[in-house]
Amino acid sequence: MKKEIEMLVRALTRPLPGKDAQKLMSPSVRFTGNTKYDPQNARVSSVLILLYKKDNQWMIPLIQRPKYDGAHSGQVSFPGGKFEKGDCSYLDTALREAEEEVGINRDELSFITEMSSLYIPNSNFIVYPQVCITEIEPVFIPDLREVAEVIEAPVNELLLPETVHRFKRNINGVHVDAPFYNIDDYVIWGATAMMLSEFLEQVKYSGIFTNQLSRSYNACNAPECR
Repeated sequence: MKKEIEMLVRALTRPLPGKDAQKLMSPSVRFTGNTKYDPQNARVSSVLILLYKKDNQWMIPLIQRPKYDGAHSGQVSFPGGKFEKGDCSYLDTALREAEEEVGINRDELSFITEMSSLYIPNSNFIVYPQVCITEIEPVFIPDLREVAEVIEAPVNELLLPETVHRFKRNINGVHVDAPFYNIDDYVIWGATAMMLSEFLEQVKYSGIFTNQLSRSYNACNAPECR
């Protein structure tokens, strides 16, 4: 495992592709809300992308949010949340939120890198993704107030071209055409898919995974994605 960890760290610490990789999984329109925010006043948040091995496969955990009256009701996302006053860094935010939401033990994790930030226009958050790795398979204890389901997604499966699909739907009167990852019938789209796309663009260079075909999805045509 240590050799594979070295290979993953080397791949993930390459120069980031940034928006070019994020746009591969961007919806045609990103703002579907009712209130237009000023990105200059965006709130700060952070999410955790955690690599761990289970059944001899590298995995990352995602969560499905419960249904509620909000911008991300029922969506699939990374563990994470808002930067709080007591947090000393974006990494601290991601680890604290992951501990609260799914019971991850931060002492078992090693930090690798921070991915490119991403602005979310519907909720006026700018998100800073933090990538960590662990040699110990996590035992997830979801906080049912914040997490309806923990989804363990195999990285190798996420890299398969056939994992990517598209949907067309009307959201708040806006026609949206969006690519998404389908893992066990969970739909991973929007900001989470965009951050995941950059992560996958990096890890495919590790040499560990057999499905390292470059993806060529339709880039976002919306002005806010350019």
